[in-house]
Parts: sequence; C-alpha cells; structure tokens
Amino acid sequence: MNNYIYRNYTVEYLFSTTTYFSGYGELSLPPKDFDNIILFYQLGPHKTPEQQLKEIDEIRSKIELLTNQIKDRRIIIITLYQELNHDWELKNRELSTAINYFNYRFLKSLVTENPHIKVIDINQFLQCQLIEKIDWRFFFTSQMIINPKLAKSFKEWFYNQLNFITLKRKKCIVLDCDNTLWGGILGEEGIYGVKLGQDYPGNAYKSFQELLFALSQKGVILAVCSKNNLEDVQDLWKHNPNNLINDAVLSAYRINWENKAENIRAIAEELNIGLDSLVFVDDSPVERGIVRKFLPDVVTPDFPLKPYGLVDFFWNIYNEYFATFELSAEDLKKTEQYKEILLRKESQKKFENLDDYFVSLDMIVDIIPISESNITRIAQMTQKTNQFNLRTQRYTEEDLRKKVLLGSHIFCANVKDKFGDNGITIAAIIDENEHDLFLDSYLLSCRILGRGIEKVTILSIINDLINKTGKNIRAEYIPTKKNKMTQDFLEEIGFILQEEDAEGVKKYIFDQSKEIDIKSYYTIRRR
Repeated sequence: MNNYIYRNYTVEYLFSTTTYFSGYGELSLPPKDFDNIILFYQLGPHKTPEQQLKEIDEIRSKIELLTNQIKDRRIIIITLYQELNHDWELKNRELSTAINYFNYRFLKSLVTENPHIKVIDINQFLQCQLIEKIDWRFFFTSQMIINPKLAKSFKEWFYNQLNFITLKRKKCIVLDCDNTLWGGILGEEGIYGVKLGQDYPGNAYKSFQELLFALSQKGVILAVCSKNNLEDVQDLWKHNPNNLINDAVLSAYRINWENKAENIRAIAEELNIGLDSLVFVDDSPVERGIVRKFLPDVVTPDFPLKPYGLVDFFWNIYNEYFATFELSAEDLKKTEQYKEILLRKESQKKFENLDDYFVSLDMIVDIIPISESNITRIAQMTQKTNQFNLRTQRYTEEDLRKKVLLGSHIFCANVKDKFGDNGITIAAIIDENEHDLFLDSYLLSCRILGRGIEKVTILSIINDLINKTGKNIRAEYIPTKKNKMTQDFLEEIGFILQEEDAEGVKKYIFDQSKEIDIKSYYTIRRR
C-alpha cells in the first residue's frame, strides 16, 4: 500500500518503507498515483499559544487547498494532538477550544461533504501510551514530533486504521461459556449460582456480555463453543435474567463435549465463512493452545487473568480485529441474516427435491446500479469476499468512482425471500472499451450460494449490456487459495475457454448462442 504524506515535522520513522513524503509544508500535488494521500500536520509543541493558534489557521488553509485540488483519490487526515497545547488562562482556554473545533467540527464537516476524505484520530493512539509522547532531545535535534520509541506501536496502530478504512475486519467471535460469559462452572453451580449480576465478579461478566450484545448489533457475528451440557446452557438462557448472550443473539453454537477445534471448524462451515474470519475467546489456556495448534488461522487472544480486566479485553480485541470506519446497512442486519440461513436449512428438510424448495422461497433479486447509497457496500464486498470471487480484485470507494468515470458498468444485487432480506450480496463490475466488454469482477456473499442466484443474476446483467452496447463480453478466472469454487463457473454460464496459462489463469469469451437452463423460480427486477 503506497502512501504519500504531507507533513510539517519529521515523521518518516512512523511509517513503512512504501511511504513517500512531501517537502516540509509543500502543497504541490503528488507526482504519481498513490493508494492514500495522508495529511499529517501537527502543532509545534515548542511554540507559544499565540503561535500555535496561527499555525492552526495555516494548517486549515493547507488542508482546504489540497482537498479542493484532489478529488479522485482517498485522502486521510490525521487529527491534531490535543495535549500539545498550553493556555495562558484556565478561564479562557482559547487554544484547547481551537484544537477541539479543528478536530471535531472542521474535519467532520470535510468528511461529511467529501466521501473520499477519511479522518484518523491520533489521540486514540496517544492517550493509550504510557511513555512520554514527545522526547524533547530528539525534537530539538531532529524535529521529531513524536517520541521515536512509539514508532513500532504507531505503525501497527496506523496500518490497522488503514485496514478499517478499507473495510477489512474479522467477522465472528466464538465464545466459551464457563468463566468466560459468566463466572464459575454451570454444571456445578447451577443457572442461578454462576457469577453473573450486580456484585463483583458477576458485574464484570455482565458488562462483558452487554458489550458483546451491542457488538452483535454492529455487524459482528456471535457464536458459542462450549464443553457443557446443552440442556443446562439452554436452561440458563431461558431463566437467568442477567444473561444476554443466548440463542436469540447467537448465529451458531456447538455445546457438547467434543474437541473445540473441530467444533469451531463446524461453526465456520455452518456460517460459510473462512477460519481466518474468526476470533476465539476462552478462559482456558489449554483450549486456546489446542485451537492455536490445529486452527492457526483463527485468532486466539490471551484471556484476562481477572474478571475486572474483561472490559479492557473487549475493547482491545474490538479495536484490533473488528473496528470499522463506517457501518453499512448490511452490517447492521448481519446477525439476523445468518439466523435466517438456519431457518432456510430447516425449511429445506421438508422438501424431497431442491426445485420444490426453491419455488417455496419466493426469491426476488433486485439488480441496482452503483450509487452513493451502495458504493460503501460494494467496496466492502471487493475487500472481504474471497471464496466466490472470479478475480479477487480489491477496490476502495475512490477506485470505484474512477471506474465509473472511465465508463465501467457497476451493479450490485439485493436478494430476499420469504425468510428475510439478505441485503446487497452480489457485485459485478464490467469494463467497456471501444471493442468489447470485460467482466472485471463478479462476486457474491457465500451465505446466498446454492440457490442458483449467482447464475441468473450475472446472465441478466450480461444479456442486458450486450443488447444495449452491441458488444460481446470477455471474462477471466484468476485462481487464489480460496476461490476454487468458481474455477468452472464461467463455463457453466456460457463462456468459452480461449486459453489457460501455467498459473491456472483462464481467459474466456461469451457464447451468445448457447442456451443456458435457468429456472423460472426467481423474480428479477431492475432498478
């Protein structure tokens, strides 16, 4: 990831070697394209309050000039450090007020008006550091604005923020029960004897559950993997009024006496997500060790030694694995959508053949052109979808806007049935040049696979574009470690293989004369 940084003090040691820097205070445009344009302006900590107030105005002017000039690339602005200020009067905290206004009014207005601008709050990082934020010796000898001892932790934090901006985060927390969601052993202490309530340590476990419950409403899937009697846990779910994490909140659970590594693998398969999308939380070092050994893709953080550490533990794993710059509508509905998957599976058991089951679903596919209302979700899908993804191209919102300006046709599809609305779960990007069309990307969420929707949707889009443009369409399959399920998809929908190289990359042309058997139990609507 290439970054170009505007700054007014030395900050090279804070970033990776793929970062390029402007001259100090320079305002000329970058010489070439970069993934991110970063504005890292900070106040001089050695200056008087009057000088710092003037500096705030200068920084604001520079940011306004640059953001007005750069409209087609992602700009990341880092807030001013709030503790780098001193006011002459406690009664009249003029500088502190100016910094707050800059950070939370001026920058917020920029983000609201310009979708390509993102803001990272450096105070979130610095307030957690226990060493001095400025090393005055280094500042006066090298103009280093932040203590060099913070470089390693800053790099880790900063690049995590970039991941969150590009919508990369884990999908699911898998939780143990005893001494994790409540204190004590359920089988020994009973549904009312476990520690879960108003007094310590029960209040710590209750706070942990409240945070997890809130997280489930923000697009993170919750699951349980516990060595316990299922009936005992279900009894607690039903009767203990202090318990919040139950089958109404969980998208999957394995409560038995089997190996936890195998149970976690089964949960991932049931939810149709990769093991690298999971974070496993368990108080037992032995169980954590087993999962780390046999499921190395699963993140397994150390559990706090004492219950009073649970709140900090929650926010640490949230900020490291689940933070996101912006929640999409699909994120907010995700828990309900995964529960609907289980309802569909139960319903399917009532039918002897698949066609009758599909007819019963009353499936509706709405194909929608890209717009500001769905561009975040489309970008999110390109960043996160791995299994059903023909070419695995990653795009930001700014990348997608550029493609539209260059004439690309970008669509998404909303899929719903009698059990609920899956939301936007399909995305297609088709480039157009003078001679033909090219299927740059086609991907869909694995939670809607297995119903033929992937075929009928892309064929509807392709046929419509061919009719409108009079051009045929080319396509390509690029193999990855995770997208093997799509290796024959293009041939199944009427593409002819033209060549395949030694790496398994396949190139295709669409056969307009080929008849594809598409069932009639879908309702396809174009918006």
